[in-house]
Amino acid sequence: MIRRKTLWLLLLALVVAACSGEATSQETTTTSTTIGGETTTTTTDDSPGSTDGAQSPLREVDFVDCDDATDEVSIVCEAYDLISERYVDDISDEELAAAAIAGLETLTVSGAEGLLVCATPTDDFDTACDFAAGTEASDEEAAEAMVLGLAAFALDPNSTYFDEAALDLLQEEQTGEIEGIGALVSPEDRTLPEENQQCSVISETCRIYIVSAITNAPAEDAGLVRDDVIAAVDGQDIDGWTVDEVTSVVRGPAGSDVRLTIDRDGELFDVVITRAAVVIPVIEQDVIGDVGYVRLQSFNSAAGDLFQTAIVDVLTEGVSELVIDLRNNPGGFLDTAIAVTSVFLEDGDVVKTQGPDEDLSYSVTGSTIVPDDMPVTFVVNKGSASASEVVSAVLQERGRATVVGENTFGKNTVQQRFGLSNGGALKLTIARWLTPGGLDFGEGGVTPDVFIEDVTDLTAEELVSAISG
Repeated sequence: MIRRKTLWLLLLALVVAACSGEATSQETTTTSTTIGGETTTTTTDDSPGSTDGAQSPLREVDFVDCDDATDEVSIVCEAYDLISERYVDDISDEELAAAAIAGLETLTVSGAEGLLVCATPTDDFDTACDFAAGTEASDEEAAEAMVLGLAAFALDPNSTYFDEAALDLLQEEQTGEIEGIGALVSPEDRTLPEENQQCSVISETCRIYIVSAITNAPAEDAGLVRDDVIAAVDGQDIDGWTVDEVTSVVRGPAGSDVRLTIDRDGELFDVVITRAAVVIPVIEQDVIGDVGYVRLQSFNSAAGDLFQTAIVDVLTEGVSELVIDLRNNPGGFLDTAIAVTSVFLEDGDVVKTQGPDEDLSYSVTGSTIVPDDMPVTFVVNKGSASASEVVSAVLQERGRATVVGENTFGKNTVQQRFGLSNGGALKLTIARWLTPGGLDFGEGGVTPDVFIEDVTDLTAEELVSAISG
């Protein structure tokens, strides 16, 4: 099994805090011409250096350039081209080749023998192919491991390789209903400075923390709480796994059980959770006194319309102010963030993005609903990320809303998903976002105007009372 990476609503579903913000729901598919390679070369005795040292070659390798890449290995060339052309930062070929080797080191292989066909986008990748020859991977296994390595070990934590099965899980999550345990998680290395703790591969220091459990979902019923750490799944130590691999193992059909080993403040214990069909809540609304309360749980493709409808509903009740709750909202689509912001602003930009080739600005739609003189408060916490930060930051900057709670997650990047010819996809960070005024909250997150202690644990009524009382 190849270990894979993603971020992550553990609805194990598993939705990961703050990394699902994509530039658009549209996907771009990249394919390569398929022509058979011709030259067979014998590997030398010197394999590339890696974190674990040299790998002794076992087999002959057919090094093929991208013009001659076969269907089985062309994804290496596709991924290389996408990273070179669309990734937000420049990454050297040497770094990419080293990351491909790191991906190969994660392989559990099928015992393939004989000639290995291996794609080499540049000469630097010869070392990765030499390394692959020291494994028993098939052509497809080696190619997929190299692509996984490119995403997991050369790029930022928000860039991800999805194989076909993982992509299906992601697309299921975006429909809003999945089967799993229902928890929001974040992979973090808390030995690092606070502004740079997000990580990709589970280790002694990179751990999967529970951010919150969805109300009435199995994780909440099992007693999982914020800052619990998932240490093992069904007795399997998850060190060396990516978040996506943990997701695929924890998720499963409703009615089936999964046993999680939880580390809570240094104490390990097992909890058996029965998976269930979990509806990812998008909108909650209420009128509390004369305050209209709307909670937005995610920025999925349906959230913009649902949010506008909820705002209209509470306004018709004659409320005098609004409280918008974005606690533990991990973000989502940028176009949804624009739709939500447009409810409050008649004109101006929502966000600016800085990419490798161009800087772009995204404006409101001009469909404001909320009266200009109505007080608006946005509530955020550490689990508020990506699109949540875009919206709260611009409304704070424009003086249209007061932001209360705690500092947000600090995700200032935009991702786009690109289809690969094997049915999988590569999600790449293609830009960084700034507020229209040029402020970058990528390190410390959005700083609230008013700090509220223990804001995550407050009920809607307690929250409204704390703000309006």
